[in-house]
Amino acid sequence: MEIEKIASGWIETESPLTYHGWPTLCKLANGDLLAVASGGRESHMCPFGRIYCYCSTDGGFTWSKPEKLSCGPLDERDCGVSVAGDGSVLLNYFTSTAFTSLYDYFQYRNDPAVWPEMQKKMLEEFLHIVDISESWLEKMKEIDLDVLAREHSFWMRRSTDHGKTWSPKYRVPVNNVHGPSLLQDGTLLWVGKESCKDFVRQAPFGEKAKVFTSCDNGLTWQYLSSLPECPGMDQREFHEIHTVQTRSGRIVTQIRYNSSHTLQTESEDGGRTWSSYRKVFDGYPPHLLNLADGRLLAVYGWRTKPFGIRCRFGEDLPGCPWGEEITLTDDGDSLDLGYPSTVQLPDGSLVTLWYQFRNTHHLATLRFLKWRIA
Repeated sequence: MEIEKIASGWIETESPLTYHGWPTLCKLANGDLLAVASGGRESHMCPFGRIYCYCSTDGGFTWSKPEKLSCGPLDERDCGVSVAGDGSVLLNYFTSTAFTSLYDYFQYRNDPAVWPEMQKKMLEEFLHIVDISESWLEKMKEIDLDVLAREHSFWMRRSTDHGKTWSPKYRVPVNNVHGPSLLQDGTLLWVGKESCKDFVRQAPFGEKAKVFTSCDNGLTWQYLSSLPECPGMDQREFHEIHTVQTRSGRIVTQIRYNSSHTLQTESEDGGRTWSSYRKVFDGYPPHLLNLADGRLLAVYGWRTKPFGIRCRFGEDLPGCPWGEEITLTDDGDSLDLGYPSTVQLPDGSLVTLWYQFRNTHHLATLRFLKWRIA
């Protein structure tokens, strides 16, 4: 299958540029495109992550200046955005203290008994960290048990005016990187990792993947089911999860398993029970989209050389079989890239957004591709 690339570029509307990662793109009820990402960062792991929002009113060709949507004391990251049945916009993200673990690394990084050279090289290549600044140390001093109990969690905010204003944040019981999915009956279905009550963990993720629903456009969430246990498979290694309901009513869920590949499971009864897992791609993490012609599109990152973004088209059939792998981009400077998501516009064209490291800027930022099936 051939694709036609219409336009591509970088979202560079912040000055000076900062590291941006783990974005999500959605199409609003008014036709505009809304993108969110963790920005304001120094690197892949740091204490300065804040949720930034960008808007395009011309189908992804140009983007607005950033709006900062969060300002908490912890690292805010992996944000998703989705649209509920009434048109309200849902923003989700989680807070992390994983950056505090790097303090020990920098204390002992020159001791080969603690950090073998190969492991050190891989870590620094991926995280793009040169050193911890004094501002990091000052930030860590601000974090105590009261801050963790108050701020370390999964969060959601809502907008009822296409992203112009947002509600205060409120806790939600589950999280994934791209947010909940809208079902045909107007219900929201959210498949993700459960929240952990141990707020001193580096990230507030529990051990299980669970399914929640909302019948009030994301205001409240009710437990529906859990993804099935499988011998030899550890759900602690289930990471970024995304779900879509096909035109036939089948619900398809894909899961990044460890840092290895993408798994898939399906439900024929609205998310109450699920099929056995099967491996579908070597890339990760995935994002799923219903296309106007009834097919599915899966996009995912490719973190082995040549680094880039790949996709496959799937059929709305039992098991959701997938076609040949298509390379959208293969010019990444580093494996620090990915988390793509895609929307389809009324003219049939597609816009895919992801983050990608750029050696010319020494940081990662947001990149988009506008394309169509040739």
